[in-house]
Amino acid sequence: MINIKEIVIIDDTKEVYNLVCKLLKEEREEYDITISSSDKDAINKALEEIPSLIIINGDGLKRDLLKILEYIRKNPDNIITPMIVTATDKSTQERVAVLKRVVEYYIPKPLHSDYLYYTIKNLSRLIEANRCISNLTGLPGNAQIEIELKRRLTSKKQFAVLYVDLDNFKAYNDKYGFMNGDEVIKFTANCMRESIQEYGEKGDFLGHIGGDDFVSIVDYTNAKKIGKDIIKRFEDNIGYFYSEEDNDNGFIKLPNRRGKLEKYPLMTITVAMISNKYKKYSTVLELGEDGAAVKKKAKTIPGSTFLENRRK
Repeated sequence: MINIKEIVIIDDTKEVYNLVCKLLKEEREEYDITISSSDKDAINKALEEIPSLIIINGDGLKRDLLKILEYIRKNPDNIITPMIVTATDKSTQERVAVLKRVVEYYIPKPLHSDYLYYTIKNLSRLIEANRCISNLTGLPGNAQIEIELKRRLTSKKQFAVLYVDLDNFKAYNDKYGFMNGDEVIKFTANCMRESIQEYGEKGDFLGHIGGDDFVSIVDYTNAKKIGKDIIKRFEDNIGYFYSEEDNDNGFIKLPNRRGKLEKYPLMTITVAMISNKYKKYSTVLELGEDGAAVKKKAKTIPGSTFLENRRK
């Protein structure tokens, strides 16, 4: 089954583990539930798979609860993993001490089965929603992009959509590797973010479609300025991602399928702009089709290009 939700339960008594297994019995195909003792080595092993959710039974632990929470949050892979702590009702001061360790929920005992069940289910839903966010850039993904486009279509304001992607990115990846390619993706996202912050309006939107494809939805008045500023920021700094030799040459060399070296241009950026100023759109599909057509035309123009569609 795709996208199984992994839950790690730290429980020296198995009390909470047994209860969660019972509550999710009818949905076990959706969940992978692992139990761990409070021993540091056991916790390390349980957290290797980077779970979607961590639940800790604060009763009967062989180690100090607060130290366990601090230890988990120091792990960069689990620094944002949601946590639920449940324990016999303690003082407000003790609960606050737990929450200060960046714990999302403190559920006092005795446990109410439905309360625990729906807390787990709702957190799982939130985790699924957060998976729509690009891990690389931290920007909203396709689901949020579609929602934002639909929101703009229902408003009466003029807006513009900027479709942005890189030219010759694959050649760069082939020579410099995907990790350097990821840095270029993050750099491109920052160029767009900074341009929108400087010239945009409140409510402007920036999303990451995937790979080297981005989309921005902005007020029409500032759209052209933002699009051209994105290009300037990109052009001013993209050279930092190449070797001195490649920068001096103005191209990179890569072997083709026959093993013969070929020249590939350095990366440039394409910004294709459509708006509802010249054409009324009814659906997200129409926006996407026009955006793809304008971007295709823009990419036939050498170098970094800004192209606005003004066809009615």
